[in-house]
Amino acid sequence: MDTGSPRLNVVLVEDHDVLRQMLAQALQEANHSVVTLSCAEELEDVAAGQPVDVFLVDLNLPGEDGLSLTVRLRAAYPLAGIIIVTARSGLNDKLEGYAHGADLYLTKPLEVPELCAAVVAQGRRQQRVQDLLTQQHTYTLQQQQLQLTKAGQPPVRLSPAEVAILVTFARAPGQRLAYWQIAETLGLDLQTYVKASLEVRIVRLRKKLVEAGAPVTCIEAIRNHGYQLCIELRLI
Repeated sequence: MDTGSPRLNVVLVEDHDVLRQMLAQALQEANHSVVTLSCAEELEDVAAGQPVDVFLVDLNLPGEDGLSLTVRLRAAYPLAGIIIVTARSGLNDKLEGYAHGADLYLTKPLEVPELCAAVVAQGRRQQRVQDLLTQQHTYTLQQQQLQLTKAGQPPVRLSPAEVAILVTFARAPGQRLAYWQIAETLGLDLQTYVKASLEVRIVRLRKKLVEAGAPVTCIEAIRNHGYQLCIELRLI
């Protein structure tokens, strides 16, 4: 087992029983989780709703062919890697495969180590994309410096009270806070605080988040309860 490679969720669509079993075993020995399908029609019953990092798709499938399946997979799993593995080796076949959404086109017969390497490469590519998307949508709260930052945006200065509210939001289940929890964070008397004063503070905080690049829906009101923070926030 290659414990140095990332563990990936792989879906293998191959109608040849012996080849499907052999490839699945090799991928499992490489520490991947593998779901095997003998035709495109099994996708909804076997793999629907599961997280998938890489699809391996044969073109000559019974029923719906691999090209049609590739189009559907690309629409349903935009970040997943799609590798076509087929005996069709003509240039036009390869061009058609890429045009239908494949990331990589491998022709049979192929060496199992090459296939495993291709799967890992696609998994790493997907992880880089996900990391980039996360970075683009994550805000960093520098508690000691009283600053909120996002990649590509100038830092925004916050008050100590605003920092305290954001920290409490970030640590709360679902990033939701009731009115009384916000009041408690601010050190207000829970018996006498005015809800309207909390609203003013939240409006000001929301404006600063928007200034840092957040959408206007970054803090949403929860009717008769409180508020929810709707951005990813990293505390340092």
